[in-house]
Amino acid sequence: MTPVDEEFELESCRACRGTGRVISNLGGEAREVDCPWCEGTGRFIAEHDAQALWAGPTIPRQERREEH
Repeated sequence: MTPVDEEFELESCRACRGTGRVISNLGGEAREVDCPWCEGTGRFIAEHDAQALWAGPTIPRQERREEH
């Protein structure tokens, strides 16, 4: 692997392979959308949580146990 290939591999988003776009089947129909892991940039974003938008508010484990 050349140094240029290594740099691209380290910096590019693996989920979309650096394109910034992915195919989503959310909603039952396949469509092309911006990559949620790199936000459409095609570049890896360290510490980025692509699923945070869909996770909603988190309830600490202890509080969940007390509710039941």
